[in-house]
Amino acid sequence: MIAAITSSVSVLTKTWVTLPLAVLAVFEFITAMYIFGGKGPKPHMKTVLTVHRVGGYIFGVCWLWPIIVGLDLLGRLSRYSEGWTFDGNRFFHAGLGVTVFVLLVLKIAFVRFYPNYRPSARLLGLIITAGAVITWIIAGGFWLAMMGGRSLH
Repeated sequence: MIAAITSSVSVLTKTWVTLPLAVLAVFEFITAMYIFGGKGPKPHMKTVLTVHRVGGYIFGVCWLWPIIVGLDLLGRLSRYSEGWTFDGNRFFHAGLGVTVFVLLVLKIAFVRFYPNYRPSARLLGLIITAGAVITWIIAGGFWLAMMGGRSLH
């Protein structure tokens, strides 16, 4: 069933679905910087923290879709015996995507269940934001290299 869903996904669909994820990662970074970035009282702190938390859960759930699509694509490509060689960029991109998801789950665990590690959540948030944006840039660069520019063939 997953193969039927993921095999018909176009590159353009992947681009338009993952663009909001990159924007959401930057939004999460901005809300975290508002909460933790400065000293002194901040208006609407609880609201911003709630928006950050909800946005993080939405990001985590939505991030699963490109992971599933990418892993299915790697699985299908690895079954071809001719014309396919090990491409480190694809595996780096896929590995980075999975790493971002694992770090997000770890960050949530630190904040929710392991308060002694809560200060590490800030660094994990920075890494998650950078990883999400870098993953999207790598995917976009790969798409442009493979497709030869903006046009779809």
